[in-house]
Amino acid sequence: MAADSSELWPELSAFFKITPQTRVYLDASYARGKESDTRSLDLTGAVDVSLQPLFREYLRGVQLPAEDWQRSRYLWTRIGYTRVLKSSDGSTSVAEDRIHAALYAKIELPAQVWLEARVRSDLRWLGGDFASRQRLRFEVNREFTVQAHSVVPYLQVEGSYDTRYHGLSRTLYQPGAEITIDPHFRLELYYARQEDRLPERESVNALGLVAKWYY
Repeated sequence: MAADSSELWPELSAFFKITPQTRVYLDASYARGKESDTRSLDLTGAVDVSLQPLFREYLRGVQLPAEDWQRSRYLWTRIGYTRVLKSSDGSTSVAEDRIHAALYAKIELPAQVWLEARVRSDLRWLGGDFASRQRLRFEVNREFTVQAHSVVPYLQVEGSYDTRYHGLSRTLYQPGAEITIDPHFRLELYYARQEDRLPERESVNALGLVAKWYY
């Protein structure tokens, strides 16, 4: 088993509200490994659409009292496209083109704690090969107010099934927190532990910082 590697994952995100039910999501995420010269840049564009709860009829038409689009919804979907660029030894290439669709849902637990689930499917073109990846993520979070600023600590656990290896290829553990600076800007800081099982066992420890703009 290879030794754990360490990486930095800075990220820029922007959200543009189009209608009360839809918004556009743009994102650029960068990964830099401390132990290698490999760099990667993921560029994403997506559309978020709010849905009516399927099984909890009493929630239909109800929105939560939150200033953020995502936190005020019980059920929503995201459909988007990502291009992955990688640079190594001074050369840059397109490592992957990806179409992805995800469904998000949430329920309230005691003590104002929320459980959120995400089911996501990735259709991936890696060079001349095609593969798909299925991802299931659970998140527990709770919102606090600190000196008039919203602070949301969370814990995420995600598993990925990769059709290239016909098995559970990756598990991601991610504790973090999102801090509202003002109505249009938020910062998210997290630690990520990524454990790959297939095609070989290796682990990554990463520190992530996400700057988010809302319009």
